[in-house]
Amino acid sequence: MQRYNAFNMIHKALRHMLYDTALTLQQTWFADIKEAETAIEKTEAVIHIFERHAHHEDTYVLPAVEKYNAALVASFEAEHKKDLGLGNLLKNLINIYRNVNFEEERINAGSALTKAFIDFMVFNLEHMGKEEILINKVLWEHYTDEQLLDISQQIAASIPPEELAFASKWMIRSINNKEAIGWLSQVKATAPPFVLQSILTEAVNTLPSERVEKIQEGIAA
Repeated sequence: MQRYNAFNMIHKALRHMLYDTALTLQQTWFADIKEAETAIEKTEAVIHIFERHAHHEDTYVLPAVEKYNAALVASFEAEHKKDLGLGNLLKNLINIYRNVNFEEERINAGSALTKAFIDFMVFNLEHMGKEEILINKVLWEHYTDEQLLDISQQIAASIPPEELAFASKWMIRSINNKEAIGWLSQVKATAPPFVLQSILTEAVNTLPSERVEKIQEGIAA
């Protein structure tokens, strides 16, 4: 039987954000301040959402693991500190870019930012992969799916509405049809109608029409 994976949908959304931002950065001509600002705003959004994600894990997920494998938790806490450092480096490089005055300086600062973001992306892709293997192994050995779902619900309840809406936007873009139907069916049953409608609107705006039709049919069944 396939176990409940609390990381699945949010990690798909985070990976999508990393890929999308990396592509934008490498396509950006940093001599153009307006064009660069689009890439920088995406980078800042990624930094923020990864900081929030690590906070949620430190607050709700790792304590559930620590009682069974304290050494594993210590290793992931250390990785979260390293990730924070990589994010702070990106913030510093963004600040440098915004405070230089000449075209060549902007190009050099943009190149440094792009390279640093690749390091940030690679680290986080590997980090999330390890979480899905090592953290899930402990969780699945010691908790039922119902208990794990309760942890996920505690996290969701702690997230401000604007952050939850932002994450939902990226999740619907990043998951497969079966996952979308299961998730939106739960949203339909438990949340106000406007929540479901806002996610479906995002789906209509970003997904192929045939996918949207299948998802709508699935949640209507």
